[in-house]
Amino acid sequence: MANAAPATFTVTGSTGPGQAVTTQKFTDVVDVEVDFLRNVLKITRAGAGGIIYYDYSALGTVTWTITAGVSTLTFS
Repeated sequence: MANAAPATFTVTGSTGPGQAVTTQKFTDVVDVEVDFLRNVLKITRAGAGGIIYYDYSALGTVTWTITAGVSTLTFS
């Protein structure tokens, strides 16, 4: 079975200096990009969700699970 969009994305981290995020979950994620040079995650959501950036420099765990063709990513 091929993987199908959208994916579920959960993050606990920050969107920038002094801007902590307490677990946000999105079920409409169509693209995830990692910028290793800037320590940034770029999350693109479907429709009006837009693009969100997260600082991942303080994250310790990344989990990526695919069940029945649906991807679930957790960054914390």
